[in-house]
Amino acid sequence: MPIIELKDVRKTFRSPQGLPVTAVDGVSLSVERGETLGIIGESGSGKSTLGRLILRLIEADSGTIMLEGEDIRQLSKAQLRKRRRRWQIVFQEPFASLNPRLTIRQIVEEPLIVAKTYGSRAERLSKVTATLEEVGLSREFLNRRPANLSGGQQQRVGIARCLVTDPTLVVLDEPTSSLDLTIRASILRMLAELQLARGLTYVFVSHDIETVRHFCSSVAVMHRGKFVETGSTDDVLSNPQQAYTQALMAAAMPPIPYTPGERAATV
Repeated sequence: MPIIELKDVRKTFRSPQGLPVTAVDGVSLSVERGETLGIIGESGSGKSTLGRLILRLIEADSGTIMLEGEDIRQLSKAQLRKRRRRWQIVFQEPFASLNPRLTIRQIVEEPLIVAKTYGSRAERLSKVTATLEEVGLSREFLNRRPANLSGGQQQRVGIARCLVTDPTLVVLDEPTSSLDLTIRASILRMLAELQLARGLTYVFVSHDIETVRHFCSSVAVMHRGKFVETGSTDDVLSNPQQAYTQALMAAAMPPIPYTPGERAATV
């Protein structure tokens, strides 16, 4: 059974002038457990909106969204809240997604309190500390605040907050686009290692074709709310069939060689 299955999902917003703007237009997709699906496209193509629709962070107008066999559009808010810990998201701007008034311990601990999965304060502290260590941050970060961290460290905290509830599915919404090249590579390498260790499924939203080429096993190219091309990353990006995909490839940096089967090691 696919961990994600979407059928004919649609979402329309209203412009400031009150006109309808279709962000996602009848999208269908299927993602297997343990897979990394990359969603690429230019700004305004609908890819970030789709990522949020998958987790029901925003409501779809129509269509079916199945996560782990459940139609999440049919869940009540209380039911969705109980399952939310299994489906998480990492946002693009790490500092903007972290509460500057809280310590790192409080930020990472908060999902545990909401999910009520760890009863005692000591149990929560142990889980928070272990999760921070998984993302490369030691205990000394517990009492720091986001403003005292670098951009890469802030994103590691965001990833720890996502992972602390032991999710099965993570949407990564351009998680490295605001980081410099060296830090970006270390974060991607860490995400690949966490996926192998935890058996995670990723949906990776990005405009960076070369990052998707190295990080994702499959790809969906999005344009004006629709998928124009889907398939394995190697097939789609090495031999694009659609004019839009070809244009994206032409505008991207030249591909970096890698050995098939070693995608995680190259990031």
